[in-house]
Amino acid sequence: MTVLPYFAKASLIALLLNLVACGGGSSAMPTAALDGPLQETPAPDTSPDSSQEDAVVRMILLGDSGSGSEGAYAVGKAVAKVCAARGCDLVLGLGDNIYESGVSSALDPQFEEKFELPFAPIDLPFYFVLGNHDNSGFFGGDGANNAKGDFEVDYHYRDSQHPDSPRQTSRWHMPSRYYRFTQGGEANAPLVELFGVDSNQIAGGFPDSNENYSYNNYGLVQAQWLKSAMASSKAKWKIVFAHHPYISNGSHGNAGNYDGAPAFIAPVLAGERYKAFVEETLCDKADFFFAGHDHDLQWLMPVASCGKTGFILSGAASKTRSLEHRDDNPVFYEKGDSYGFVWVEIKGDKMVGEIYQVDPADAALGLSSLSQPEPAFRREQIQQEAIGLPESEGFTSPLQTNDSFDVNGETGNLDPVQTQFSSGFNSLAEAIPEENISRLVAGVGESGTALLEVADSLITGLQGAATEQNPDLALAGAARASQALQYALQSLQGSLVPAEGQGLPAPLDQLSAVLAQFSAASPNADDDSANGNASANLRAITDPLRNLASNIQNIVDGIAEEGDSLPVAGASLDLLSELLIDVTRLLDATGNVGSGEMAQVLASTTDDLLANILLNVVPIEEFAPSEVSDAIGLGPKFLGSVLLLVSQEVAYHLDSLVLPPILQGLAMLPLSALDELFAAFTL
Repeated sequence: MTVLPYFAKASLIALLLNLVACGGGSSAMPTAALDGPLQETPAPDTSPDSSQEDAVVRMILLGDSGSGSEGAYAVGKAVAKVCAARGCDLVLGLGDNIYESGVSSALDPQFEEKFELPFAPIDLPFYFVLGNHDNSGFFGGDGANNAKGDFEVDYHYRDSQHPDSPRQTSRWHMPSRYYRFTQGGEANAPLVELFGVDSNQIAGGFPDSNENYSYNNYGLVQAQWLKSAMASSKAKWKIVFAHHPYISNGSHGNAGNYDGAPAFIAPVLAGERYKAFVEETLCDKADFFFAGHDHDLQWLMPVASCGKTGFILSGAASKTRSLEHRDDNPVFYEKGDSYGFVWVEIKGDKMVGEIYQVDPADAALGLSSLSQPEPAFRREQIQQEAIGLPESEGFTSPLQTNDSFDVNGETGNLDPVQTQFSSGFNSLAEAIPEENISRLVAGVGESGTALLEVADSLITGLQGAATEQNPDLALAGAARASQALQYALQSLQGSLVPAEGQGLPAPLDQLSAVLAQFSAASPNADDDSANGNASANLRAITDPLRNLASNIQNIVDGIAEEGDSLPVAGASLDLLSELLIDVTRLLDATGNVGSGEMAQVLASTTDDLLANILLNVVPIEEFAPSEVSDAIGLGPKFLGSVLLLVSQEVAYHLDSLVLPPILQGLAMLPLSALDELFAAFTL
């Protein structure tokens, strides 16, 4: 979630107390490719197939392999010995294939130096995915130049693209940045299907200026591909492999807290977005998730948040590192400070895994015997059933419902307006025969009620801070205001889910895209345009809101004057757009108005907000039945004078009693309490 820098948050504490109002291929655009016989497939047939039961697939998990180190050469020899004794069909390369900063072209000699030569003893196909070092931009491992990873896709096609400079071997397989392929069994009933995922754009942390690799253009597309691919697979076993882990006891740690970065400060860098991606696309769907990134060996136990999915981390193919978070996650086995790899066999309902440690200084390579290698750890397990986790949309739809938030749970000055507003829209929705438009109008009513709560929470918090001389009440009001704003957007988003066999007519069908655009444009942890200026930071929040209001208004303008219910929906959205503008003004004013001006600005903006409600229900009444018109009438602007008096009292108490001690003790205040104010506007 997005949070402003420390210095900006410190400034905002004072400013909040001055609040004025109520509140494929190569380097072209990346696409998914399919390697192997499986094309678009119907829903999986769950009946048993004898070919699945009789087949066997054996693979090596080899992560972080691209250093060309002494350890890499030793691992290459050790894998060959294990495969000679145990049998192997393929190798999964788990990212960071070429250290330290990837390659510069498909002809880069590093392919020979750091892949072909160290792993020459392994005569098997290697199926690679990309890591952060493969996509380096400014320095090795920053993951900030995703286009660079395309050169590793190009190497897959080098023989055809550069026939005069063919590869030393054809072992390198990366037909696209993300792809799927099957192993074992028959084409229509494979034993295993493997899904190679490009985790760098989602989990890499550092921003990429290339819009081809933006959240909308790449992250969402890959998420939808993986969800669809997993659902269409006919394989008995489904395995996902990527570079970045979901959980790890190594130095990088768990997604959501990568490298010790707290999610509330740097959510992308911390892997919060990647955590949501994994939980939505593969948790409880994949039997196993294989990853690297940490330079150690781990077989971790499944966790409740990811259902049946098991985790193996193999990132010690050419580098080593100590385990720094041994107690973070329960494990079957873990080993740091050692080179190594994992051998996996899948047959029928059973999976066997063996973890091998490799010692370059040992004549037997750390295997005890070169002819009969001995694993450091072995585990057998039966295929697990899904536990039935609820479907998640945390990645593709970041505005997730907060069931614990009660829009009517706190009393405030605008409660009478909210009650009338909500009642009127509920009656209006019930009077509309078209189910989808009725749901939309009800959602607009719920969203508008929540926007009113944003205003109400802010003024209630400020009033309490002044009259009770308790600054925590202002922070609590700000936190509730942010929850109400997020709830408002959730309510609108939830109203767009179509009934079976129905859909919203044009141009209402554009609302989903408008909300997605808002989510993508909202500030994230990588935004540093504010340069420490609190007003600029606030504009970073309010500009996407203002654009959202404008885009909704564009949809309203596009509604044709025909159809029984379209004008009502259009008028409802027109009102919602106005309310969004009003709330945006309130947030904007936070950075621009001193406490001494609160009285006048508070009364003015509140009157504007109420006037917008009154003026914009008129077109709704025009198309609604008379009983709905009676319910919608909000009455006179009875709150203007009341709020003017309240604001004068608040301004006095803030200036004379509350603000000075707050400024003196600013460093002691719980800055994290302000995080909630911005939590709704990030991916």
